[in-house]
Amino acid sequence: MAIKVKEKVKGSGIWWIFINHNGKRKSKKIGKDKRLAEKVANTIDAKLTLGEFNMDDEADKIPTLKEYIDGWRDKDGEQQTGWYQKVALLSLKHSTYRSYRLIIDYHLLPAFGSKPITEITSRMISDLISKKIKEGIRSATARNIKNCLSAILRHAVNPDALISSNPARGVPIPKPEDERQSKEQDPFTWDERTKIEDTFKKEYPAYYPFVVCGFRTGLRIGEIIGLQWQDVDFYQKLILIQRNITRGKTTTPKSKSSRRHVRMTSQLAEILKQHKKYMAERTLKQGWKSMPEWIFTNEDGTPLNYGNFIHRVWNRAIDRSGLRRRTPHDMRHTYATLRLSKGDSLAEVSKEMGHSTTEITYRTYYKWLPKESRSDIDELDTQTIIKSSLQNAENGCV
Repeated sequence: MAIKVKEKVKGSGIWWIFINHNGKRKSKKIGKDKRLAEKVANTIDAKLTLGEFNMDDEADKIPTLKEYIDGWRDKDGEQQTGWYQKVALLSLKHSTYRSYRLIIDYHLLPAFGSKPITEITSRMISDLISKKIKEGIRSATARNIKNCLSAILRHAVNPDALISSNPARGVPIPKPEDERQSKEQDPFTWDERTKIEDTFKKEYPAYYPFVVCGFRTGLRIGEIIGLQWQDVDFYQKLILIQRNITRGKTTTPKSKSSRRHVRMTSQLAEILKQHKKYMAERTLKQGWKSMPEWIFTNEDGTPLNYGNFIHRVWNRAIDRSGLRRRTPHDMRHTYATLRLSKGDSLAEVSKEMGHSTTEITYRTYYKWLPKESRSDIDELDTQTIIKSSLQNAENGCV
């Protein structure tokens, strides 16, 4: 048996009583008087001890998973805001809450939508994951399903106090031994990179700086589109990565390690300087009040539309170059593989790409690490000979 007095929303000054008795839960709003809430809690505690408090009559309405996600009315008829609106839309990145919405609609609601959240168990979640994998989804997708549900139920534990623990926590994600790997990286070779860059320079010169930037920095596409002139330090040849644009939404970079400085090659720095002059001339020609803050733009000076760029420019340039079709993201793979294949430090490449650990970089690009060792293995013999000579000298041997 447990009775707690606390704020439902921390810092609100509104005090509630939370009762957990014989597997049943109830919450009761008291108001701004904490002392009154504690007094009522003591009274209820005494009634529970004497068996005079009926939890069935007083019990709160437990929302189903669908209600908890999208909103529901409690036993007093008050509308409660759902997790998606209260948490996801306010605290998650645009791309994350969009992907969570798809997971919710296509996986979670069909399985658990009508179940009260107190009845969802770890076994049920494990069974769902196993079923999905048997149906053919990849283990990485199954992990995303579990993580989405876990995020929802974690909030139901705290601060909402509707369940005592998160049943999704600790549920294992099986990985079939015969699971096919996801699409492998398909980087350009040195010669192919030159060929596609020359094609852009000749056929689509307005987009040539964008492509060179992609190949020379390894930035994610959203990071390139999100670049502003204030991010470029031509003196030190550095670019500050501090924003990302995905599906037209400007957000922060993917992770804490993704906010970083990236070095420019001399060629890229010169091309961007020329591009800045071009944008200044274009501003005058278009009659804009000021030059756009974005480096790579649409015709109206807004950030480049990735979808239009793919279909109207990139794919056509690839076809004209005679190379096989690849995506703009393969510019990032090209940057990594060309640097690693020429022996650049794994740690350095990982940092400039914005990976949180070198393990991610190694796991993704290990095939392109130099296969031949660049160290002299015979140094082991040299060290052995030196040590042997020293020992002989100490022992008086010639």
